[in-house]
Amino acid sequence: MSPSKERLDKSEALTKLRSYCNYRERCHKEVQDKLYDLGVWKKDSEEVIMHLMDENLLNEERYARSYVRGHFYNKDWGKGKIRYELKRRFLHDKLIEMAMMEIEEDDYSKSIEKLIEKKLRGLTGNKWNQQQQVAKYLQGKGYHFSDFRGILKTRLKL
Repeated sequence: MSPSKERLDKSEALTKLRSYCNYRERCHKEVQDKLYDLGVWKKDSEEVIMHLMDENLLNEERYARSYVRGHFYNKDWGKGKIRYELKRRFLHDKLIEMAMMEIEEDDYSKSIEKLIEKKLRGLTGNKWNQQQQVAKYLQGKGYHFSDFRGILKTRLKL
């Protein structure tokens, strides 16, 4: 918060945060960061968060499930990257594991196959180099080598 900026009172903050949470799902950390940016006192921040939870505008389980679905089905992220990002947002491990069940194993395999095909279209050179580049690409997207090793070897006929 800049020194010249006035602090918001609790009711103003609650109004702003209602809009903020209605726009898309938020986790507690995002809401706390927003309250800090708005210059809301810590005591008031906790009360605003409680109000948002009571109004069901702030729900970590719903956030985690939405995050997993969105980042897997829309951004093609793997389980490793999704799990890492949720941990960065201080979600509990049990909540993360429950949300990860939103990803069907069949969809996970199909996603790996689709990404392998997409990456191989732009690659030339020997199969070993192609394998290395595809593996690096998939690992960057959050897929574990053990998840795609068999699919990649079959595709490259190694």
